[in-house]
Order: sequence, then C-alpha cells, then structure tokens
Amino acid sequence: MTHYLNLIHDSLKKIWLNVFWKNPPHLWALKVTVSIAILVISTEILFDNSFIATTLALGVVAMALAETDVHPIGRLKSAGISLLLFLASSSIVGLLSPYPIVFGVVLGAMVFSLSLLAGINYRLQGVTFGTLLIITYTMLGVDASEQWFHQPMLYLIGASIYSAVSVILLYFRPLRLIRGELSNGFSYLAEYIHVKAKLFPSKPEDQERIRNQLAQRSIQLAQQIEVCKRDLYSYSAESDAEMRKVVDTYYCKWFLLQEMQERATSSHEQYDILSGQVRNPDLIEGFGQLMRQIARAMQRFAESLLTGETYRHPISLVWTITALKNMLDAEKENNEAHYSTLSLLMKNLSGLEQSLRNADTTGQKLKIPNFHNERPERKTFTSILTPQHPRFRFAVRLTLCIVLGYSIMHLFHIEKGAWILLTSLLVVQQTYSATRQRLFHRIFGTLMGVVLGVGLAQLLPTLTGQILLMLGTIYAFFFWVKQNYTIAAIFITIYVLAAFNLLAGAGVAVMLPRIIDTLIGGFLAYIVVRFIWPDWQYKQLPILLHAAIGKNRHYFQTIYNESVTETEYLQIRRTANNADNALTSAWKDMRREPKSKRRYQQKAFRLTNLNHALLSYISAFGVHIHKTEHPLGEDELRFCGYINHILQFVTETMSQNVDDSLFDQHIAQANNWEEEIAHAKYNTNIQRMALIHNIAHVSRELLEEAHRLQQVHEDI
Repeated sequence: MTHYLNLIHDSLKKIWLNVFWKNPPHLWALKVTVSIAILVISTEILFDNSFIATTLALGVVAMALAETDVHPIGRLKSAGISLLLFLASSSIVGLLSPYPIVFGVVLGAMVFSLSLLAGINYRLQGVTFGTLLIITYTMLGVDASEQWFHQPMLYLIGASIYSAVSVILLYFRPLRLIRGELSNGFSYLAEYIHVKAKLFPSKPEDQERIRNQLAQRSIQLAQQIEVCKRDLYSYSAESDAEMRKVVDTYYCKWFLLQEMQERATSSHEQYDILSGQVRNPDLIEGFGQLMRQIARAMQRFAESLLTGETYRHPISLVWTITALKNMLDAEKENNEAHYSTLSLLMKNLSGLEQSLRNADTTGQKLKIPNFHNERPERKTFTSILTPQHPRFRFAVRLTLCIVLGYSIMHLFHIEKGAWILLTSLLVVQQTYSATRQRLFHRIFGTLMGVVLGVGLAQLLPTLTGQILLMLGTIYAFFFWVKQNYTIAAIFITIYVLAAFNLLAGAGVAVMLPRIIDTLIGGFLAYIVVRFIWPDWQYKQLPILLHAAIGKNRHYFQTIYNESVTETEYLQIRRTANNADNALTSAWKDMRREPKSKRRYQQKAFRLTNLNHALLSYISAFGVHIHKTEHPLGEDELRFCGYINHILQFVTETMSQNVDDSLFDQHIAQANNWEEEIAHAKYNTNIQRMALIHNIAHVSRELLEEAHRLQQVHEDI
C-alpha cells in the first residue's frame, strides 16, 4: 500500500512540476480558478444566490488582471490602491446610474483621469485597468442589484480574497516571479537562436522569411529584458539589505542574459553568401546544429531558473564544439576564403556555450550596488497632461469611445449596452495597427465563443455543469490572455454565457445582443482611433530612424572607448537594441495601416534593414573587442574614427542639418574609407578587420539611403 501511495505522490509531484511549476501561465490560471471556485461554490451552497457568486467572481477577475508587482510588499501596496479604487468607482456607478446625463459626464471624467494615471508607472497601469473593468462590470449588473452598495461590497470582498491568496503565496515564494521573468528572457533567447540556426545553411529565397522571424523574436527578447529590469529595480526598492544580497544573484543572471543577447544577435557576414560559397557544406550544417544544441541547452537553463534546480550542462554540446573546431581547422589548411569569418563565428558561439556552462557558478564582476538605487520608470502627471504625449491622446480616444458607447446605449435603450463600453475598453490601443489587430481578435473570438458556448450550454444544462463550464473557461482565459488574445476572447465569451445561465438561465438569449454590442463597440474603437489624432507611422519613422542610428553610433563608440564603465556599456547597448526594435515595430505596424498612409514604405524598409544590419555587425564587433585582452591597434582605431564620421553624417542627414551640396563630398569620403578598410582586410592578418569593414560598408549604404529619404522628406 505504501509503495502505491509513494507512486501516486511521485506522479502528482511530477505533474505539478512539469505542468504548473515550469509553466507560469498555468500557475496563474490555477490560482485565479481556485479562488473563483471557492467563492462560487461556497456562495451557492450557503446563500443559493447566483448574483452574489458571479459578482464575487468578477471581483477576482478584475484584481487578477490588475496585479503587477513582483515583491510581496509591492503587491500589497498595489492591492490596497486597487481595492480603494474598486470601491469608489463601483459606488459612483451605483449611485449615479439613475441620472444618465450626470453619470455620462462623471463617467467620461473617470475614464480620462484613470487613463492618464496609467501612464505614470507600471503599477498604476494595472490598477487603473482593473478599475475600468470594475466600472463596466458594475454597469452590467446595476439592474440586478437591489441596493447601490451591493456590487461595490461584493467586488471588494472577491478582490480582497484573491489578493490575500496572491500575497500569501508570494510571501512563501518571494522570488518566484523574478525567476519567472528571467526564465522567460532566456526562453526567448533560446527561440531566437533556434530560428537563427535556420540560416546555416540557407537559400536566398528563404532569407526574408527567416529574418522576419528573427526580428519578431528580437523584439520579444528586448521587451523581456526591459521587463526584467523594471521588476529587478522594483524588487530592490522594496527589499532590505539582506534580501538585496539575494537579488544580486538575479542581477547577475540579467547581465548574463544581455551578454548572451549581444552574442546571439551579432552577425559576422551575410550568412546566405556563406551557405553558397563555403566549399564544405558539412561545415555550415555543423554551425546550424551547434546553434540548435545551444538553444536546447538554454531552454533547459531557463527551466532550471523556474524550478530552482541546478542546471546540468549537456556534455554533447562540448563534443559538438570540439568536432566543429577540428573541421574548421581542416578548412584553414585548404585555404578556405571564409576561414576568418567562420573562425570569428566559432569563437562567438564557443563564448556563448562557455557563458551558459558557467552560468550557475561564475559571478559577474559588476558594480551591482549601483543598481539598488535605481527605480522603475516613473513619469509625472503634468508631463503626461499635454496633447503631444501618446498617453494623453490615448486617454482622449478611449474616453470618447466610452462616452459615445454610453450615449448609444441610452438613445437606443440597449438593455445590456455596457458590453459596448467593455468592448471599446478592451479594443482601443495606443496605435492604429494595434487597435486593428485587437479588433479582429476580439470579434473573431466572440463569434467563435458564441458558437462553442451555445453548444456547451446545451450539453451542461445543470447548475453543476454551468459552474464547471465557468471554471474551465476562466482557467483557459487566464492561461491564454497573455499569449493569444483570440483564444482568450473565445473562452471569456463562453465564461460570460455560463455566468448568465447561472444568474438568470438566459445565457444563450444574451449571446445575439452580445455579438451586436461587440460589433458596435469595435466599430466605435476603429473609427475613433482611425480619425482622432492618428499617429501614422510615416510621421514617426524619420524620428525613430534618427534615434536608432544615433544610438548605434554611440554603442559603436563605447566599444573602442576604454573609459566607458561596464554599467554604462550595458545601458548604451540596451538602448541601441530598444531603438532598433522600436524602428522595426513601427515599420511592421505601417503594413497594417491604410494603403494611403504607407508612404515611403520601401525606403523605410531599406533603412530599417540597414539599421538592423548595422546593429548586428556592431554587436559582433562588441563581442570580439569589449572586455578582451587584445586592444585595438592604431590602424583599427583610425578606421573606427572613419566609421564614426560616416555615422555622424548619416545622423546629420536624417535631421536635415547637413548642406545638401556637401553630400557628394561625404559619400566620396565614405567610399575612399571603405576601400581603404577593404584593402587592409585582405592584406593583414587581423581577423577583426573584417568586422570593421562590414560596419563601414553598411554605414556608407545608410548614408546613401538617408540622402534619398531627405530628398523626399518635404512630402512627409
């Protein structure tokens, strides 16, 4: 008997570890679902009142979507703010809803002020979103509430119970969320390396598809690095001296992630050219295989961060590197023309493998205490309160959507018209392209949810069946909401159907009005974002291009400037990557905008690609120069100075601060310098000269493209 009990225990432990502990979305969904299950089941048993049960559950949903802080104390603070705002906003709705005109004015003021507050910092962004949800939830249930204070109190109770569970669990595992965010960072890096392995070998016709995938992975990785920075700063701010010593180890992991990012995103050559010109195809295939093995090992390291287990580096990875090095040495004896480039690539990948192998045993020699004084980014309210600020424009658009939706709701006497407001709240984003994408996801998800929900409601007509349907769909919603909004919209629609069946036995009946309200709310969101202060990307691209090239130039300078500290280097490198990703995102967003607004799309595409290539070559230069024991020689420093001058010309051209008559002189200088560097590349034994030549070549092309863009800039 004991043997079978031990087997069951081990099986359950394995399921818990593999399904929940290694998968934070599952863990979050489980926490929310258990909280709702306890409230709904106990309320139905004790009070036999579905209104109380469903209202408590909505309080849990709003609080779960509002929580942001990773430290127990920080989470307690944000929960306290949320509870106060939930109580106040829900009470205002309950008291003023009988007076439509007055409430319409107050509603607009609440939405506008809350939207602006969300721009101050990340904590308030979550808190205000949860409050806006509570406002719409209260409007949906105001007719079913006997007294105005019933809903506010029930939301407060539901949100309080979930907050208590969340804070207590975080108290017992205070570093769980920090570890999870860092784990996500290494997982994204593993995905990037796995995609990059497709370049070895690759064909020219596959390049655009692979590079588009790499660009998307690069954006995810850079954003996750910023999330880790924000959470580490926030955690340090709430920690005492003893806990900060523990946090130092996670700062080291964050620094390691950035170092590996530089290695992974670096480029040593156009890899499709290598695929076609290297005489030994097995050598190129070997590099692809090595990168895939590194990606799998990095994913294993990411899992070890989540579980707290010691990372075990695969021995096969060391064998692969040894075999590939031997193969590469054989090519040197055959006078392989690309040996220099391939040897630099081999050195880079070996460094990546070594960093991963020593990730749990080697500390980073960085001045970590400097970071303990940092704070998450915070803006003042007055800095946002200007029509030039994106958050102000977003607040105006969202407020207009909500007020128009509320007006339509009363003019046409739509019984549950608050669905219009809820749809607008969830669909309106800060850019046209993001709004359009969210609109498609919401409408498609709602339609699919109705079809599936009606069928499931017929299969599970009993009280128990409806509760199980609610719990299953809310679990699925929270699992998917941060991964795939379309799927999340399907499940939240089914959840609503089950909740109305539980409340009044009218779940199927409300689905058609729900679809109509969703279409109205989506249409309002689209029209407002399309015509009210539309920030078309063709207006933003010149600014983003100028910033990205300027930050690349600064990054390049720090590599050969020995006076730059390690922390400064990290910051400058991170801002260069963020600027490049902002530029790439803007160009991708342009493709979703109306055709009449896609001005100079091809020129923007060319410049965006050149800027990304420049960053990749500079990253390779940084990998092989920064923190090495072999400083640059006199000629190398001189050539770096030439490149710096070229990039200066590019930034001046982008900002229209250059005399057009001097352009021919500048391009002639750039051509001469590139030829001189190319001559040195082929007539010296300095491997790094190839990296300098790549940077010079792309810099000269950027100058030419920037000049062409300047010639048509008057039309922008």
